Amino acid sequence: MSQYHVIGVMSGSSLDGLDVCWCEFEDVKSNWSHKVLHSSTITLPDTLKKELANSDKLQPKELSHLDLKYGKWIGRELNQFICSSGHKPDLIGIHGHTVFHEPKTKGISLQIGSGKVIRDISGVEVVDNFRMKDIALGGQGAPLVPVGEHFLYPEYDTFLNLGGICNISIHTQNNIQAWDIAPCNQVLNHFAQLKSLPYDHGGQLAKSGNVDANWLKALHSLDYFKLHPPKSLSNQWTKKVLEGSPAKVENALCTYTQFLAEVISEPVIAAESTSKSMLISGGGAFNNTLIEALAKELNTQVSLTIPDEQVVAFKEAIIFAFLGLLRKLNIPNVYASVTGAQRDSVSGDLHTLDN
Repeated sequence: MSQYHVIGVMSGSSLDGLDVCWCEFEDVKSNWSHKVLHSSTITLPDTLKKELANSDKLQPKELSHLDLKYGKWIGRELNQFICSSGHKPDLIGIHGHTVFHEPKTKGISLQIGSGKVIRDISGVEVVDNFRMKDIALGGQGAPLVPVGEHFLYPEYDTFLNLGGICNISIHTQNNIQAWDIAPCNQVLNHFAQLKSLPYDHGGQLAKSGNVDANWLKALHSLDYFKLHPPKSLSNQWTKKVLEGSPAKVENALCTYTQFLAEVISEPVIAAESTSKSMLISGGGAFNNTLIEALAKELNTQVSLTIPDEQVVAFKEAIIFAFLGLLRKLNIPNVYASVTGAQRDSVSGDLHTLDN
């Protein structure tokens, strides 16, 4: 048996905080188990949050400066997190904030929050930049979480993450497929913020609205939703789906919630899986109206599980800790069946203490 202590750090596209999770992983004859020892969501300072939200508009020198600045902030916050535990982890795995993700048109995916700076400040080895090796091999560089799901949550065959961007992975006996479905909380939060609310708590605003049939049809007609996986989305897609939305916030939320339920349920029902048990995570798992709409579309054909709040909130941080560990152990952590790459790969930049 081998045991490892790894911190996972996830900086989501919705910018609702930095998720930090201290995990203990055990490997018994290639069967992995894990438990979360400590976790925290750290609020981003308003100025830094604004800079990250507008990072795709920066010039190269400004972007490089923000990469270092964000890395320094993360490093200092992790130091406090580590000090509170009383001992150091073996490794840190960090996703970083996505600025650009254009794997097919430009061959790039950029996440900032310098791993080297985090290593220097924390004194702990860091793995970051998980996407670019897969892109160099012809893949999408996304989604990355299916490997972690496969090893850490083997009792489920479908995984739905309702984050800033909604993504899904469907595990059948012989294959794993995963892809970005649509912008999710990025869009829902946008409309809620027009009402001076950070988000639509429980989906109450959406529940009070009506579906706008014209906008719903327009959303379904967008090119991305007609593509077959592998496929992935950039944050810039949020602006595209907002076009033509109804003026009344409640109707916009109601319509987009219904749209999400439809585009999620269609591939799940069509999947060649026997048990069809779905684990739901991400902030959208707390949106009762969205979950009810999804359950209605699936019509009892799939068993939906919303786990405890820690898994809902920190599943991606847990998995990036695990992906970082696989990188250090030189075990494949990105699957070609998911990304469309030439082969599986051991991805991520490992910043050791002596480089």
